[in-house]
Amino acid sequence: MKLLVTGGCGFIGSNFINYYFYKNPNVEIINIDAMYYCANETNISQEIRNSTRYKLVKGNLCSIDLLRLILETYEIDTIIHFAAQSHVQNSFDDSIQYTNDNILGTHTLLEASRKYGKIQKFIHISTDEVYGESMIKEDEIKKTENTILCPTNPYAATKAAAELIAQSYYFSFKMPIIITRGNNVYGPNQYPEKLIPRFIEQLQHDKQVTIQGDGTNLRAFLHVLDVCSALECVINQGLVGEIYNIGSDEHHEYSVTEIAHKLIRLIKKTDEYEKWITYIEDRPFNDKRYHISNEKLKQLGWTIKVDFDKGLQELV
Repeated sequence: MKLLVTGGCGFIGSNFINYYFYKNPNVEIINIDAMYYCANETNISQEIRNSTRYKLVKGNLCSIDLLRLILETYEIDTIIHFAAQSHVQNSFDDSIQYTNDNILGTHTLLEASRKYGKIQKFIHISTDEVYGESMIKEDEIKKTENTILCPTNPYAATKAAAELIAQSYYFSFKMPIIITRGNNVYGPNQYPEKLIPRFIEQLQHDKQVTIQGDGTNLRAFLHVLDVCSALECVINQGLVGEIYNIGSDEHHEYSVTEIAHKLIRLIKKTDEYEKWITYIEDRPFNDKRYHISNEKLKQLGWTIKVDFDKGLQELV
């Protein structure tokens, strides 16, 4: 396999390369990354960076000439497309940049791939946020892959738009598109603007954790290694033209305040939680919950292996 990974110096992309490189000794990986603030080439292990089976290209997906050169030069047959502006908070302040990178970048990659004509699988990484908000109630129905998209923030809207363009290439040009929609992810190499590494960094520096709003918003988290195994499953067994939710199992949701409590216990060894929490102004819109079904992916044989509490312990 000759695999093009976009955004492979970011959080999930780098973990995927570190995982997939060793699981598949015959794979050759080309990593294209624009190297924005949250990317770091040393997120990739030193051994991989020194290998002839790995190549980093620093460049932007909006350059169709660069993409066509990469596809032709390295004879790429599979693409996994992580690259995106992904921090929701920043999308409220700089949404045009999100449109350029997440929509135009994806469209350019699709068009370069179409003209190249030799891609066997194109895995487009999306988010559960494209579904919009779920309610916090016992009988709330989980979002399935057939649920209508209803994004509520600029980031999610750009990801939904990118999905629709990818789907159009499947229908119009028979491109071998597969889409995944994942819930929140945590693990090593995550930039500290995200909730869990931000809380950890704040507590380790004897600062209060900052919670937007009242802290009741529910979030489900998957360890990045479980996401990597899910993507491996999709590459190997996923059907072209299909969408797969990558979500947590039942009863694995926690409020933002509950996550703060867990980390305060782990790092500060106390249950005096309010001493270590400060509540700040909420986002312009902050979805209460993302409640998605993972049954379709589990039918491919995927299972969650990393316990949330154990995963947090390993991080701190």
